[in-house]
Amino acid sequence: MRRMTIGLAIGALGAMSLATAAWTQISSSGEPFMVGADDLELIQADGLQIWRGRAEASQGENRLRAGEIRVYHQTRDGGFGAAERIEAIGEVFFVTPEQVARGDRAVYTAANNTLTVTGDVILRQGDNVLTGSNLSINIGTGRARMEGAPTGNAGRRVQGVFYPDRN
Repeated sequence: MRRMTIGLAIGALGAMSLATAAWTQISSSGEPFMVGADDLELIQADGLQIWRGRAEASQGENRLRAGEIRVYHQTRDGGFGAAERIEAIGEVFFVTPEQVARGDRAVYTAANNTLTVTGDVILRQGDNVLTGSNLSINIGTGRARMEGAPTGNAGRRVQGVFYPDRN
């Protein structure tokens, strides 16, 4: 059975209280940001939280799932400040009410409010499917861009299957 020490629990609570402005990351809804996993490791000196084992972050109706989610914060007064970057590692799913994106890795960057999913990327909206190697989504505007793999990776192109009379 995995256990969190009392010191780690106190550190986590302290870190969470300093990061309130930081937790509006994967949705423009303004709703609370929630995260959970089997384990949590805090590296206070580096401003890093590592959520491992069936990690899932959610905000509003948007969810980010992966084997591991890392949250990189600015450090402030010995604690965590605003989140600058979130990395999801392993089989990654970004789920919204309209779409599901799957990839090998995802990185959210707060500076430009963008989530980038890389690897073998599959984007589904209803029956429609789009595949590529790099999907970039601006969370605030909803604007997205899918790219193919570089020529060194068998020259894989962006491909899609669309059903005009279905969602």
